[in-house]
Amino acid sequence: MSLTSRVVVCLWFFVFVVAGAFRFIDLPAAPLHADEAVGARITGDRLEGGRYHFDPSHYHGPSLTWLASRAALLADQKSFAELDVYSLRSVSAVCGLLVVLLPLILRKWLGDAGALLAGALLATSPLLCQFSRVFIHEPVLSVFSAGAIAGFAWWLAGGGLPAALCGGLALGLMAATKETFGIMAISWLVGIVVCKCVAPIRNVGFAAISSGLIFLAVLIIAYGSPWDFFKTYFVYSIDPGHHKPWDYYWHLLLVPKHHAPQWWTEVGVGLLAVAGAWGAWRTKNLFLKWLAVSTAVQFAILSAISYKTPWLAMVPWIQSCLLAGAGAAALLAGAGVVRLSAVVAVLSAILFFQVWQTGAAVFRFSNDPRNPMAYSPTSRDIVMLGERMRALHRKSPAFRAGRIAVLGKGYWPLPWYLRGTSQAGYFDAPPSDLENYPAVIALPEAALEASNRLSGTHEIFYNGLRSEVPLTVFVRRDVRAQEVSIP
Repeated sequence: MSLTSRVVVCLWFFVFVVAGAFRFIDLPAAPLHADEAVGARITGDRLEGGRYHFDPSHYHGPSLTWLASRAALLADQKSFAELDVYSLRSVSAVCGLLVVLLPLILRKWLGDAGALLAGALLATSPLLCQFSRVFIHEPVLSVFSAGAIAGFAWWLAGGGLPAALCGGLALGLMAATKETFGIMAISWLVGIVVCKCVAPIRNVGFAAISSGLIFLAVLIIAYGSPWDFFKTYFVYSIDPGHHKPWDYYWHLLLVPKHHAPQWWTEVGVGLLAVAGAWGAWRTKNLFLKWLAVSTAVQFAILSAISYKTPWLAMVPWIQSCLLAGAGAAALLAGAGVVRLSAVVAVLSAILFFQVWQTGAAVFRFSNDPRNPMAYSPTSRDIVMLGERMRALHRKSPAFRAGRIAVLGKGYWPLPWYLRGTSQAGYFDAPPSDLENYPAVIALPEAALEASNRLSGTHEIFYNGLRSEVPLTVFVRRDVRAQEVSIP
């Protein structure tokens, strides 16, 4: 191995270590998000022998909880009560780490320098690192999307039937993860048509049929019937709380924001991605042209639909980082001796700023509203509330003899934090015997009625569920006396 090759290997190793550090260090620290707790409950049902049932109106595909159940079994966790945060989030972290290797597979199209720089940007992106630490579907969708991108690149390079089969498998796994796979599939098809990617390739029809058959086979295995999957596009229930304006992703990723004490923006990556797209047309790099068109289409579709969350941008931002790596490499290659130092300084500043932001996002402000990627974060109060309920369960016979009443909707992730306590009942409206419950937890819409009914029998305390959602906690007076009694 030449000296240059050794240096490249060492640099890739360093990139991979940094990526792993941002994804795995202190992984369980942030409180569980509501969506994570729902996924944990489904994973627990799988572990406890319950048959998985796909609900086309909610909860997305089966691959996330299937992978999580395998990870839990490896950790000897066999029920919802035994699950821990690390086992769940490690699924996302591993997927996020694997995505960093994608540029290595694409070196033919990105070049060695472009691949390395793209890997560094993927490794340090605040958006990608933040949600590679969260137990949701997008990190799994991202790694399968990376497989589809790699399969298409292989096919463009003459990979033939094996490449088409791998691409169909990756598309099927994407569909088995989340219905938003359709946004990527449409954008990739538009890119193929616009860039005329099929023109130099023979047996296009045979490749399409082969990949389509593999895709359908995966859908049948995952859902039992392809119709069960496609039905979700007609019946999925959308929470109006996720509706955002068309320019949401522009502000999230590119517009500089100062939420004291931290600045946030990935505009440097965006500018390098534009340079990469421009270079793709100048050099007639077919794969990069396809990548640029499909990335633009993905962001256009995501901006056009009203439903928006930050993690939906993971796949288009992965593609943006690939383009940015190519753009950075082109700037280095085109710089003269005088300009080279300036280009290196700019790229170093972008990477340094990425690392600085990501360190803040995943360690200091992981569930802080000042972090733009911390979407509807769970309050740390909920951890203390769970600990208090478990302590009551150990200390108070009166508490153990009854149940906890949770009043109102939108209570996740409470079921996760109430594990190991008395059984909880969840009510849209207060039950007739509410006064008999040793503990009552009321969401805002139920707090006033609960307070009127329980003021004579319970003591009142306050906790936070999320930054915008307070909880009112009522503890029956005899249970409270046992709580404060000297052991």
